[in-house]
Amino acid sequence: MATRNATRADASGHGAAGFTLLEVLVAVAIVGIALVGLLRLHLLSLDATLAAQDLTTAVLLAEGKMATFMAQSPREGEDQGQFDGPNLERFSWTTAVIDYDIDLAADAIGIRHVTVSVHWREGHRNRTYSLETYESK
Repeated sequence: MATRNATRADASGHGAAGFTLLEVLVAVAIVGIALVGLLRLHLLSLDATLAAQDLTTAVLLAEGKMATFMAQSPREGEDQGQFDGPNLERFSWTTAVIDYDIDLAADAIGIRHVTVSVHWREGHRNRTYSLETYESK
């Protein structure tokens, strides 16, 4: 009695090509798992892009505020306010000026420490970017 091969042979004598249902299910599961990881990476990339955009905005706002503030010859003390403009309602600023008098042997030198900080909310966190400078009085 001759044994019969379980696979069908075509005219050329090779086995029939195709995938079993189990092979297709395993392939779909692997692709699904990979896609979940790739989508998570994409979301992290979008979050990082938005955070970088907010930080860039804060840096530019702080530099602009520092330039206008220093042009006004600031006096000692603190101040705060909001930025005007579209899409800037999340950003606020604070300024602080501290005057120092340094006594040297024959002269006294006056130094002013100026800090400009920009504050904004990023998700559930409060963020701050600060610029500091010193100038002589």
